[in-house]
Amino acid sequence: MNSISNSYLSANRIVFNARFPELASIIGLDSDARTEALFSVIPETCRIDISRSGNPTLSVNGILVHSKYDPLHDAERAIENVAQFSRAGCLFAGCGLAYLPELYARKFHTSTIVLVEPDIFLFLLCLASRPLADLLNHPSLVLLIGTPPSEVLALLDQMEMQEIPVYESPALTAANRPWFDEFALLRKRTREKKEINANTLKRFGDLWLKNMSHNLNEMRDRPGITSLSGRFAGMPVLVLAAGPSLDRILTSLPEIRKHALIIAVDTAVRACVRSGVEPDFIILVDPQYWNWRHLDGLECPSSILITESAAWPAVFRFRCREMYLCASLFPLGKFLESRTGERGELGAGGSVSTTAWDFARQLGPSLICMAGLDLGFPNKKTHFTGSIFEERAHTASNRLAPSETAGYQALYGAGPYPVPDYLGGTVLTDKRLILYAWWFESRLAATAGPPTATLTPEGVRIPGFEIATIETLTSGPIIRDQINEQLEQMVMDTGHETEITKETKKIAFERAITELKSELERIALLAGRGITLCRHNPKDQRSGGYAKLLEGLDRLDADILASPAKEVASMVFRGNGEKTTETGVLVASAGLYRNILEAAEKNMAAITKFS
Repeated sequence: MNSISNSYLSANRIVFNARFPELASIIGLDSDARTEALFSVIPETCRIDISRSGNPTLSVNGILVHSKYDPLHDAERAIENVAQFSRAGCLFAGCGLAYLPELYARKFHTSTIVLVEPDIFLFLLCLASRPLADLLNHPSLVLLIGTPPSEVLALLDQMEMQEIPVYESPALTAANRPWFDEFALLRKRTREKKEINANTLKRFGDLWLKNMSHNLNEMRDRPGITSLSGRFAGMPVLVLAAGPSLDRILTSLPEIRKHALIIAVDTAVRACVRSGVEPDFIILVDPQYWNWRHLDGLECPSSILITESAAWPAVFRFRCREMYLCASLFPLGKFLESRTGERGELGAGGSVSTTAWDFARQLGPSLICMAGLDLGFPNKKTHFTGSIFEERAHTASNRLAPSETAGYQALYGAGPYPVPDYLGGTVLTDKRLILYAWWFESRLAATAGPPTATLTPEGVRIPGFEIATIETLTSGPIIRDQINEQLEQMVMDTGHETEITKETKKIAFERAITELKSELERIALLAGRGITLCRHNPKDQRSGGYAKLLEGLDRLDADILASPAKEVASMVFRGNGEKTTETGVLVASAGLYRNILEAAEKNMAAITKFS
């Protein structure tokens, strides 16, 4: 059984009846006198009866979970006809008496089985109902019992099972419908987030490749953020996002700065500088040109910039105290960093504010206060006063397209709808922004750390956030001197790298570049062979020639997938549709290999140009 489920079950002190010694031996739990007491508290609304076939059946609150005639026969029909039941593994949402999971375990001896049941007592009743040796002795069984929906998703992510097929029957989930509704909603949000990420990669892959290739020397020479962990332990931190409510905080920044470390996202820096405060840290991780424009024309000689190796190249000319790189979000950067040293990962929830919050968390603060994190449109405003968006709208404004039109489109273009704020009212948000709110909610549930509060409660309410006031920060001790000393020490530590260390890093980076080029050349060669093979006409070959051709293509595919540079090439890959006839398969495969060849060559050209 999976070790994660072992530790989870043990942590929840689930005690099993002695009639199931095989389960007790698997998860290392002893049966004792508590068992009888535990079973005695199973609600009377959960009832086991004997079906007409002689197999036990279950009802909850008077509603049948299984057939009263032959529950085993129903499960046998389902296991043969439901598409989710394949070797890809299966997550069973709801336990019942585990007829289906048990049959799946018999049919697929090595496939992963995840059994999710929010009601511990219902699960215990299942264990007491009948022998389940085939299920409980399955080598790839994961039991998630009594776990909150967000933690189930976190565990699946930790075990790299995000794509496991899910079987959800209304009968099995009816007993805990609110739990499974939330579980389905969280899965839907996760899928939407992945779709957004995939579309973003498809849209900006070429830009990221160009930026990263241009920034190879920066990637080689800039320090990572790993050395910053815990540097500001016990100090409060204020993170400034760029929502409309930021306007209300700006006049208090000079006073807050005396009592707290200031972190600003790139879109909020201009507002900070106008208020007379340079942030201690600036976070910029979006590679697009317009994100650079938020810093264009500014100077922050007291600030430290945290950025990413795929940032717009002009970012590295920004005048500031020091720059640090976080771990790359993109395959090219990950390939090089895995061979030249970690830079330090930061969470990426689609918004720079999520990255700024995670950076603040890693500094070890006593409290994280967020300001301007509206994730919506309080008072129907879309941006803080004087933002780049607002300035662009006024610059482009004319008689036929006034700036008000741009503001209206920004507010209503994505179909806004009301959600709760922190004050008992509602605020407009949209589908994209609510995903960011969910990211914060899920991260807060999954990670231990300092409390997080908002200074601007007019925004979208995020479960787990507290409400704070400006006085929450300004009533604390004045620690600006300690903050400045720590910042200065950080910069000094970074600058004390020996020449030997610098040369060692340089050599390691050059080796990584050489390996990357070699792997891309190999991928290109394999793709070229695939194109050549696909030109063969299966009708012109001996009997069985088509099968042999496919075997050859399968071997090529395996070689390509085994390359450590496959993800690098995929960043600028262009997919194509699939066809099912013999000739159509070869045509589609040839197109696939041409795309792989083009992607490999594009990467090689970009890297060679700047390395």
